[in-house]
Amino acid sequence: IALLYPTTEQRILIGIFGQTVSPFHIRMNGHRNKFKIDNELSFEKSALSMHCFLAHKSDFTMGVFKLGVVRKVRPTALDREESILISKFRTNIFGLNRIVVTR
Repeated sequence: IALLYPTTEQRILIGIFGQTVSPFHIRMNGHRNKFKIDNELSFEKSALSMHCFLAHKSDFTMGVFKLGVVRKVRPTALDREESILISKFRTNIFGLNRIVVTR
């Protein structure tokens, strides 16, 4: 199963679309693992954690965001569908899809 998921910040409407072929909870654990301040600068490896670190230092958790599944698509359609949603909701301009992260 391939999933496209939106994330919105609970306090204001700021979003990001992501994709995964892994189970949703495993993908979220990958994001959650970046919510730490360490010598490896793990928070810089996720747009969610980087935004949260910069904008919400006092509440540096994934609890700042609401997560969900937008659609289930074939793995071969993930990039196209994600691109469509990013363009439609302009998260590449106003949302977190504009953040470039290191891997």
